[in-house]
This record gives sequence, C-alpha cells and structure tokens, in this order.
Amino acid sequence: MKLLVLGADSNLGVALIGLLQSEGVEYLALATSELNLLKRTEVVKACVSCKPSQIVNLASYSDLEMAESDPEAAKECDILNSSGVSTLAEVCKQLNLPLVHHSSAYVFDGKKIHPYVETDTTNPSSHYGQSRWSGERAIRDVLPNHVIVRTDWLFGTPNHDFFRQYIATCKQNSGKLEVMNHRFCPTPTSDVARVLLAISRQVDCAAEVWGTYHYCASQPLSLDIFVSNFLQIAAQFDTQLATVLPALQITKYPVRKPFIASTVLSSQRVFETFGIKQRSRVAELTVLIEDIYGIEHAQPIPAKPNADTEVLSATTKGRSSATKRKVKSKVKGKLRSKISKPADSGSHAKTTARRKDTPLS
Repeated sequence: MKLLVLGADSNLGVALIGLLQSEGVEYLALATSELNLLKRTEVVKACVSCKPSQIVNLASYSDLEMAESDPEAAKECDILNSSGVSTLAEVCKQLNLPLVHHSSAYVFDGKKIHPYVETDTTNPSSHYGQSRWSGERAIRDVLPNHVIVRTDWLFGTPNHDFFRQYIATCKQNSGKLEVMNHRFCPTPTSDVARVLLAISRQVDCAAEVWGTYHYCASQPLSLDIFVSNFLQIAAQFDTQLATVLPALQITKYPVRKPFIASTVLSSQRVFETFGIKQRSRVAELTVLIEDIYGIEHAQPIPAKPNADTEVLSATTKGRSSATKRKVKSKVKGKLRSKISKPADSGSHAKTTARRKDTPLS
C-alpha cells in the first residue's frame, strides 16, 4: 500500500503522517498549498509521478465564520471543499485510484435529537456545510470507488489556542463563562487517523467497502459540560485556575449561524463494516493539557474505550507554528516519498476576549 496524503499540513494530516511513520506505511505527503486542485493537469502529474495505490484527501477550508461573512474566504472554501474535490474525483476515476475523503457533520442542519446516521437527509445551513456537501456529491457522481468519512469536531496537539483561551477567560472573569447551547462529540485527530488507516488497509485488500461512514469518539455531551470537565482537569496544573474554579458559572446562549445545535454522529456503520470501535477522548485530552503546561509524558496514555471525561479542541483558522514546522519537514519539495521503519512499540465560547477559535469538524 502506498498513500498520497493531501492536506498533510492540517491537524488531521499531521496526526495521520505520524501514524503512518510509526506503522511503517509508505506514503507521500503534500501540504494544502502545494497542489492546486483546480488544475487537473497538475493533479494528474502529481498522481502519475508518485504512483500511489490510493489517495487520502484531508485538504479543506474550515473557518465557518469567515466563510459565512467574507467573500474571499467563501471563494477559498468552495475551491478546497467543493470544486477542487470534484477535480480530484475526476482524476481518480481517470487513473483508477480509490479515494478516501474526509468530510464533516455540518452537511446536516443540527436539528436532530439523536445521533446522525449515514442515511439521514442532509440539509446544510452554512456556506461551509454547503461546500462540504457539494464536495461529497461531486465524488459520488463521478467516482464509484470512494470512501467518505464524516467526523465531528477534531482536536489534538499541538494546536492549543482554544484551550488556552478558555483557561485565560475563566481566570480573568473569576469563573464566569458563556458558551453556545451545542451538543457534540469532540474527537482526537489521532483517533480519526487510526480510523482512516484501518479503512485504507481494507481498501488496499480490495474489500467492497465503498460509501459514506461516520466516526466520532465515545460519550457525546453538551458544550457547557465539556468546558466544565476540561477546566477541572486543567486546574490540576494551574493554581490560579483552581482558585476560581469553585465559583465557575457557565451560561448557555442560543446557537448562532453558521453553527448548528448538534453535530453528534452515530459510528455504528463503521463498526459493523470495519470492526472499528469508538474510543474515549480522555487520554488525548490529558496529553494535550500536559503539553499546554509543559509537562513531559514519557509515553502516550493508552486510550480506554467507553471511559468518560470530556474535552474540546482547537480548531479553525490557522495552524500553530509547531504544526507548520512539523509538516514542513515531512513535505519538503513538491513531492516526497517516505518509507518508515516500524516503531518499537473550531467560537462556541462568548467571552470578554475576542473569539479566535470555534468548534467544527
């Protein structure tokens, strides 16, 4: 198996590249800016030159608010999430390449009380959601051999902005916070990377698994509960936060466009098809918080299925310099092949500060 990973500079891309290295999987990685998906000849040239057995597309535009309010941002959103995906699907059909594509819960309107299943009617209510849905349709219309994986909001190191903002605001406001009345299931990027690799391996074995699947971590919850849990964990490492936390008061305000009330997805089909079980987000949350406070952890904490504590992740606009440096080392040059030896082993918050990050898939 040889993967061509597009969007390797995204948070999910960084997690997937790390996993491929640890698993000794051959891959080629391109950052989002390194391939113009609108230029068919450029896409064909990249695919022909590296000869992958399948393509994993993680390139996307994910700043919901900017896509809704800024014409230039909306244009970029359409290119990455829709028209560029259409071109990619056409090239994959031409070259007989399977495509694994990452999509979002925002193809739905968020009004359903129970978790969304793959057969539920889509009804995107934002420009971002519409672009995601348009990209999905372009794939289905052109390429039979595809797998679309929708997820809820993703979080993971080294993007800490969302968490840092909550911690700072809680301390500045003496424990008073306002959050959106939102129900969701934040999921670690490392967990989704595990799912994508498992799916790619089945595709490589010529399994007839084409179609759309949902995946998110176990234990959906409301944003206010999630924030409360996250702050309690962070307070173990922050004396000032621990001092104000007993007075924590979280007020919920109505969902505001472009966000939706619920992005909870059912992972039943991906389990029935691939045997992929949901995992808890707790271990990755602990690692992320330790990273924020500069606490070293010798080994990653193993994920325990069905554990319950919660967290939220970073998100939308931009990537940390650490992420960029990490990916840059992986994707130097226009195209780089990498074979690794197996290893030994998005804001919902309304605060007095400016909202920089918002949950999204």
